[in-house]
Amino acid sequence: MKYMVGVLSMVVLAGATAAPAAIIGIDGGTDAPAATLGSYTMTPFAPDGRATYSEVSSVDSPLGGSVDFDNVTSLRRIGSGWGTWSHGYTGDVYYTNGATTLTLTLPASTGAFYFYAEPNPFDPYVITAMAQDGTTVNQNVVGSAGAAYFGFYGTEGSLLSSITVTAPVDFAVGEFGIALGNGVPAVPAPGAILLGALGTGLVGWL
Repeated sequence: MKYMVGVLSMVVLAGATAAPAAIIGIDGGTDAPAATLGSYTMTPFAPDGRATYSEVSSVDSPLGGSVDFDNVTSLRRIGSGWGTWSHGYTGDVYYTNGATTLTLTLPASTGAFYFYAEPNPFDPYVITAMAQDGTTVNQNVVGSAGAAYFGFYGTEGSLLSSITVTAPVDFAVGEFGIALGNGVPAVPAPGAILLGALGTGLVGWL
């Protein structure tokens, strides 16, 4: 009987192992942003009230906190300091001032985040975005009306803390959207829950 209990306990423990949390990256091309990203409903950022050409190192999030830049950027607007974008967007963008990399540090408890990026020269360049866990999205983005969507979201309670954007040339980012994570831990599969209940009951009976 003791041998039987030991074998059953091993089965229950193996079945209860949950899938690890992960961050998913999405390359959305030049279309307008969808209302959702993964299972998250996204909130677009409000227009930036600061003056065009202001030197800025952060942007307030509509859900609290801010997106912080590791380098100072120049606030531009499409048609006023920045010539093109995509899908008819005419709002704020943040130019890297000649730098070819920019890290965005996100507010605490960010579950999903998207942005667009476009190179400064009117030519195609590969722009790369990488989340803090190494999840990477690469897109070939054209500088003439070609801003492209980059989206990241966490699964199984995983959260985003930063995204680093790099390109061979200087670029602008903008048109942000965000959602907070729910912080729910990974949930075991139903089969694992059933095995756990059977194991507990049988051990108690024995």
